[in-house]
Amino acid sequence: MTFWSPRDRRLSVVARALVQHAVVSIMALVVVGATAAIICVRVVQSQALRQAEGGGEVVATRVVAPLINQGVYDGDTDDLTALDDRVRIRKSGSTIQRVKVWSAEGVILYCDDPRLIGQRYPLEPEDKAVLDAGGVASDVSDLSKSENVLDQSFGESLEVYVGTRDTEGRPILVETYFTADRLHADEAALIRRIIPVVLTALLVLGLLLVPLAYSLARRVARYERERQAMIRLAVEASSAERRRVAGELHDGVIQDLAGVGYALTALDAQIAGLGSGPTPGSGSPPPIGALRATLRTAQRLVHDDVLALRELTGMQYAADSGAADPAAALRVIADGVREEGTPVEMIVGELPTLPAAHRAALIRVGREALRNAAKHAPGSNVTLELGTEGESAVVTVTDDGPGFDPTAALGPVDGHIGLALLTDAAEGVGGLLDLRSRPGHGTTVRLAVPIPRTAAGPNGRTTA
Repeated sequence: MTFWSPRDRRLSVVARALVQHAVVSIMALVVVGATAAIICVRVVQSQALRQAEGGGEVVATRVVAPLINQGVYDGDTDDLTALDDRVRIRKSGSTIQRVKVWSAEGVILYCDDPRLIGQRYPLEPEDKAVLDAGGVASDVSDLSKSENVLDQSFGESLEVYVGTRDTEGRPILVETYFTADRLHADEAALIRRIIPVVLTALLVLGLLLVPLAYSLARRVARYERERQAMIRLAVEASSAERRRVAGELHDGVIQDLAGVGYALTALDAQIAGLGSGPTPGSGSPPPIGALRATLRTAQRLVHDDVLALRELTGMQYAADSGAADPAAALRVIADGVREEGTPVEMIVGELPTLPAAHRAALIRVGREALRNAAKHAPGSNVTLELGTEGESAVVTVTDDGPGFDPTAALGPVDGHIGLALLTDAAEGVGGLLDLRSRPGHGTTVRLAVPIPRTAAGPNGRTTA
C-alpha cells in the first residue's frame, strides 16, 4: 500500500500545473507558427501580385496596345507576326509564360499560342469590369476554365488583366501569365527567416513564464492547504463544541434535574406525612420550615438549569456566525453571564461589514473569554469591548479575577476549546490573538482581525 504525504500532494499539484503550462505552450507554438506561416504566404503572394501587375501593365501598354490595329482584328498575317515578334522579345529571359489579347466581344485577338487566336469565350464579370473601366487586376491562375485548356502545362501562375485601348481607341483586355516559381521560392525563404524567430521568441517567453507558473502553482497549493486546514479547524471546533454541550448537559442540567426529582419525591413523602398524622415510632410530622427548604432547593436547581440552558442556546446562536452580528451574538452571551451573577459591561463601537469568517472569529473568541471569566473568575468585574482600532476589528475581554498561567491553557481544557484552536481561528483570517494573565492580576483576551479594504465604515462608540 502506498501512502501519500502532504508534501507529495503539493508536488503533485505543482507538477500538474507545470505539465499543463508545457502543453499549453506547445499548443501556442504550433498555432502561432502555423499562423505566422499563413501570414508569410499571404504577404509574399500580395507582393508577388503587385510586382506582376506592374510587369503586366508594361506589357499591355507599351508592348501590345501600340500594335493592336484593324489588321489584327482581321487576322492579317503581317500584323500578327509583328505583334508576335514583339511579344516574344519581351518574354525572352523573363517570367512571362503567356500573353493573350481579348476584344470587348470575348474574342482572343492574339495569343503567343496561335491555336487560341480567333477563339471566343465568355468574359468573367470581373474581367469585363476591368476591360470597360481600365485598370489592373491580378490573381493566382484558375486553370480549370475552358480558355485555359492549353495553359494547364504551366502549372500555377499569376494572372494579370490590364484594361487598355488599341490604336483606334477600342477597349481591349491584355492577359499576361507569370510563373509562380519565384513566388513559392520567396514564400519558403520568408518562412525560413520568420518562423524560427517567432518560435524562438515564444519559446523564450514560455521559459520565462515557467517560474511564474511554478509560483502560481505553489500559491494555489498553499491556498488549498489553508482551506483544508480551515475545514479541519471547523470540524475540530464543532466536535469540541458538541462535546462541551454534552458535558454541560450531563454534568449540569441532567444531574440537577435528577436532584429536583429526588427533592420532589422527598417533598411528596413529607406532604403525605402531614396528611396522615404522626405514625407510630416516627415522631412528629416534618416542620413547615423543612418543607420550604426542600422547595427552595428545587427552585434553585430549576433556576440554575434555566440559566444553563439559556447559556447553551446563546452559544449555539453565536456559533451561527454565517449571519450573526458580533455585537448581537455577544450580548446574548453577556446576558447569560450576568444572570449567573457575574457583572459584564459591554462597550460596543460601530463595526464595518465584515466577512463571515472575520465575524466568526470575533464571536468565538469573545464567547470563550466571557465563559472562562464566568467559570474561573465568578463574581469578578468583566468588561467586553468591541470596535475598531486603526485598520482592525477588535474584541477585548478583561476581568479582575484571580488570573492564571497562560502556558497551562494551550490545549483543550475541561472539554472546552483551548487557546491553540482559538489561535488557529485567528490566524485563519489573518488576525492576532493576545492573552495576558498572571495569578492575582486578572486576565485580558484580545483579538484583532484586519478589516478588508472594501469594508470601511464609521467608528463610533456606544456603551451598552
